[in-house]
Amino acid sequence: MIEELHQIGDIVSDRYKIISVLGRGGMATTYAAEDCDNSYQSVAIKVLSLRQSSQWKAIELFEREAKVLASLNHPQIPKYLDYFHIDLESDRRFYIVQELIEGKSLAAIAQNGVRLTELEVKEIATQILNVLCYLHELSPPVVHRDIKPQNLIRRPDGAIALVDFGAVQDIYRNTIAGGSTFVGTYGYMSPEQFRGQASCASDLYGLGATLLFLLTHRSPAELPQNRMKIDVRACTNVSEEFANWLEQTIEPATEDRFNSAGSALEALQNNSSSIYQSKKNYIASLKASGEIEKARKLKPLDTRIQYDRTRDRLIFKIPSLGYRPLTWVFGVLAGAIYWGLDKFILPYINTFGLLSQIPLGFAAFIVGLMSLMCAVLFVYALIGNVLIEVDRQTFRIAWHLFGLRVGRERGYIVEITRIGIEEIVSDNGQKTNHYAIWRGETKHRFDSILMEKEEMDWILGELLDFLSQA
Repeated sequence: MIEELHQIGDIVSDRYKIISVLGRGGMATTYAAEDCDNSYQSVAIKVLSLRQSSQWKAIELFEREAKVLASLNHPQIPKYLDYFHIDLESDRRFYIVQELIEGKSLAAIAQNGVRLTELEVKEIATQILNVLCYLHELSPPVVHRDIKPQNLIRRPDGAIALVDFGAVQDIYRNTIAGGSTFVGTYGYMSPEQFRGQASCASDLYGLGATLLFLLTHRSPAELPQNRMKIDVRACTNVSEEFANWLEQTIEPATEDRFNSAGSALEALQNNSSSIYQSKKNYIASLKASGEIEKARKLKPLDTRIQYDRTRDRLIFKIPSLGYRPLTWVFGVLAGAIYWGLDKFILPYINTFGLLSQIPLGFAAFIVGLMSLMCAVLFVYALIGNVLIEVDRQTFRIAWHLFGLRVGRERGYIVEITRIGIEEIVSDNGQKTNHYAIWRGETKHRFDSILMEKEEMDWILGELLDFLSQA
């Protein structure tokens, strides 16, 4: 059993207060901490004990990681903050302090059962490729060597951060200085990494294997193979173009893979161009017809909706109905239905015995459920709210109650095929309008009992105007 290097509450170097354990790797433990000298900023502290690591190579890798991190400057790579060591009576401990990345790893997201669409996986690939372009184009190029779901953190805003540079190396060290170390994770390692010959193409292999994990929820090592290569088509249900792209990223021979992260990114964007073109055509048709100008409305003077718009983000926070008459309708209905259940159905069951219990018990369950639904609607109308968020990449519609998200719909901007109003005619001829965002056949409604028609028209116009500039 590995000895715990620090306890919760420990102060390291008279400055960093340990908050929790983030993870334990093969040679180091990472803690979440607060920087007491810098307004209690949240940081990540990675610590390596000389006593627990008998190999000097581990110390060399750790020091190399600190050196490389200090030289990197990219928004999707944690910022290097500090490096130091502490000598104890029987130990020497080495510390790297970095920016703490908030969010969940792609491994944890998949573990929670989240199934990503092909477009979502492509978006993740695009983000990671942009980071790899930065790393591989440095002089000398930096190779991460451990691209896998656990090392990719999705922030709350959807941005993907690449963490854990403990396996990193530069090409100069590998090819000229002569020496490499077998480092990586089985299933995500390219064949050349097993021979200790990692290159920029090795990171592309790790990326391809990671994307296959996101699509299948299985380790790449467990996926079916065909001629010593993962059979992409046998284990995924993706478009022909994307399958071809994935196959090229996981080619066993380095020379058969993309020759750079830049070329892989260009190929990925080209095979996604039809999706982007569909959205562009939709916007172009709206502009040509003048629909966007027609849809734009002034913000209603008496609205309680909170609205914020910048160049890159549009947010609507729609508050509850408060003490309006409709709120009390739900409350009265909930009480009346429950009263009927308690006054008539339950006593009837007790009076007439077993023969009536099964059908009336079912009726009691249905009536009780209706009462509960009305009660929830009453509470939601009293204190709940709806949040609509749109940025340059995604849109999100969420419902909040007691500070918790009780429902959420999400999609990518490039998937949108229409934003507008759908007229629904009931059997008795009554007409109602649904305000929604369409992605093909999928409809995401953003209308609500919490809004007036003028407010929904205003939101529709703002969404169309923002989309036309995205």
